[in-house]
Amino acid sequence: MRVLVTGASGQVGCRLVRQLLSNNYEVRAVIMPDDPNKSRLDGLDIEIIEGNLLDVSLCEKIIDKAPYIIHTANLVSPLPGMSETDFFNNNVMNTFNLVNSASKIADKIMRFVYISSSAVYPNDAHLIAPVYNPIDEMHPLRPEGPYAIGKLVCEEIVKGYTRQTGLLSTILRPSGICSGTAILDRWSVGFVCNILKAGQSNPRSSLYMPDGQELWKEPELHALSKDQPCAVIDKYKAPWVYQPVDARDVAHACICAIESKSDPGSVFNISAPEPIPFTQAAEIISQINGIPVLNWQLPVRWIYDLNNIRARYAINYQPKWGIKEMVESAMAVKRGESDGMM
Repeated sequence: MRVLVTGASGQVGCRLVRQLLSNNYEVRAVIMPDDPNKSRLDGLDIEIIEGNLLDVSLCEKIIDKAPYIIHTANLVSPLPGMSETDFFNNNVMNTFNLVNSASKIADKIMRFVYISSSAVYPNDAHLIAPVYNPIDEMHPLRPEGPYAIGKLVCEEIVKGYTRQTGLLSTILRPSGICSGTAILDRWSVGFVCNILKAGQSNPRSSLYMPDGQELWKEPELHALSKDQPCAVIDKYKAPWVYQPVDARDVAHACICAIESKSDPGSVFNISAPEPIPFTQAAEIISQINGIPVLNWQLPVRWIYDLNNIRARYAINYQPKWGIKEMVESAMAVKRGESDGMM
């Protein structure tokens, strides 16, 4: 069975293509003309189509005889010289064009999967304090900025056409996606200090100090380097918590979505197997790279989580990339022993 994958050279798309091939699917991969990441698809037995989804005729062409569609294509930030307006319009209109084209033959589409983002909540407590934790699919949606607002607009496009035409759609909301060696930087002194600085710039965050206290200065002063693993606890000795998601688990969720019989328009959170305490992650990274942990106590607590229980039960999502597995994989990539694709 053929699967259409847009954004096939992206960090999720290139891993999704490999997993689809491993599961005996045929793949039609859509990438931008002159895509700098096209080499990620080298040597794979797939059909590659280069084109822009802003072209309506292209969208109508690529969905032909592709009963499964997984739409990962989007820009995370504006390209050089691109305005925020063009950035927003690009992400929204490429989704509109693809969904509109698919809806015209909704009876032939077995599943349309849209990759949204947890930014629609958001679960960034350093930007705005969550209404509650853990963040599930019922949490209020309060997106800010062109990327997050665009994602919510695209979700509504998918849901609207689902209601109108009966298109069998599924929406996935991944947490912060990691690939390659990125996970190694997420538990460092530098990462913690950047989170604290962002929190102090946002009065609605969970980290904002009304007295103006600059909480990052002390750990910066005492750290061996910005890359030192940092185990952070709050004044009650509760650890900071982070729950990103490996790009390979997002790819796995996409396959779960096309193989499930979930209700049209269903929305699922996609994240790491469990929320990861900084105390645990810092120790694991320290054991692997030999850099001692900086233990630090702060008066505030940062929680970035995303409850995935609904996805586990409804579409059989079974994430396998926890902190130990992600760190070991990242170190293998760093040593040149793996490309981190599988």
